[in-house]
Amino acid sequence: MGRTVYAEERLHNYLMSLAKPNEYTIGLILGQTAGQKDYIVHLAKTPLPVGKNVVEETLITSKPNAQQKDVESCIKSVKDINESWVADHAKHVTRMLPGGMQVLGAFIVGPDDTINDNMNIQKLRSILMAIHKNLAQNKYLCGNNNEEQLILNLNSVSQNYTCKSVEINKSGTVKPAEWKFQGKATKWHQLESVIDFDRLFLIDANKDPETLKKQLQDILKSMSDIIESSLIAIEGEVKSLDDTLEVITKDKKEEKGCKNNEKNTNDKPIQISLYTPCQVNNTSFNVRITPCNASIRLVGQLVSRTFVHQKANINEANIAVKEDIIRSLASRLEMHWDSLIDEENGFPEENITLHEPPRRVLIALPESKVTLSDYLFPGEGPLEALLSLQELLDLEVHESNVQKDIELQADPIEFYSQSDVDIKADFGKDSCDNQQSRVYITGISIAVIILIIAILIHKFN
Repeated sequence: MGRTVYAEERLHNYLMSLAKPNEYTIGLILGQTAGQKDYIVHLAKTPLPVGKNVVEETLITSKPNAQQKDVESCIKSVKDINESWVADHAKHVTRMLPGGMQVLGAFIVGPDDTINDNMNIQKLRSILMAIHKNLAQNKYLCGNNNEEQLILNLNSVSQNYTCKSVEINKSGTVKPAEWKFQGKATKWHQLESVIDFDRLFLIDANKDPETLKKQLQDILKSMSDIIESSLIAIEGEVKSLDDTLEVITKDKKEEKGCKNNEKNTNDKPIQISLYTPCQVNNTSFNVRITPCNASIRLVGQLVSRTFVHQKANINEANIAVKEDIIRSLASRLEMHWDSLIDEENGFPEENITLHEPPRRVLIALPESKVTLSDYLFPGEGPLEALLSLQELLDLEVHESNVQKDIELQADPIEFYSQSDVDIKADFGKDSCDNQQSRVYITGISIAVIILIIAILIHKFN
């Protein structure tokens, strides 16, 4: 039995708007997979490269100007599609998706039945494999779970569309898939959570010096392991993984006496609590004390908002929430270290450095309750989010639709004023007279505190 794909009728209208004589348009299919069913939330046209010599960052930063002589204005042939460009687009878009949603494949609009031609199929398969490989290299974006991806082809002349699924492996088997445009909107369960971070990571003085990027990557790995091993409670209870979320929403309706008001109940988000493993100190083991010359402290709050399809069970919801947290944290840290021009070596008189990676803002898709994310650096406003939406998702959204106050910027004065308070880590009195067996967070050398703070003012519906 082949895959069945559900998409709203508005996306068919979007595809038709991309049809141009003798030109091709490539883009990404975004949504959520559930067994042999896929639920599509958006189709995003891939922007054309601004020139022949491009780097990844130009995908969202470059603007055409009069001096650029080699601008590609259109795609005249399928073989001219830049595979790496589509793959980079997939990575940037994945950052914006809520947990549980991914790039499910690619669509192509052109003046022929593209996927009925063997040469074109080979090209499209290589594009899908490039997307898969690029996302595999960014594992903490959690965008590479599907071994089977979709190709949707709209013939701009006959206006017929065809969908196929492609296995992302050496065989590259192509199978038919049934794509259904429907007037009725897909129903989603909305999951919301607030995650508190306050973790201290010590920098070993005996190790070779590492760049800040490498230190942040190590922290990301550690936090990912912690999140993956966390326990999730839904509406205050740990549920059986096989239970469906429909049972929970039904119980909420009965509690509120709203059996005849399904709309009001469905619009209320399901509250998620995350319990991370405790760090237990067992004194029965020998304690090895390692000298450190710096520390990195990760502190703040992260808001998570995810969506799962109507028939989703507790296990699918748990996976989506954890993916969202890890993806959001990974996106912020990666954007932050990419923004650093010089390493923060500091000066002798500066033993604390405050880093504030971008904060999250949410934007609802048109005619949908599903929200996508963008990340704004300090000093940036909703306008930057709107530019990203237009460039990466081909969406034009009004500024009032940007939910920009779910996370606030940090107050540097507040945290610098705490630099002399509670910074030294006390590991208890040590009977050994060897001075190197004592660990100091500050006072030995340069102590670097990276502060990732997103103080949440969360407005529940």
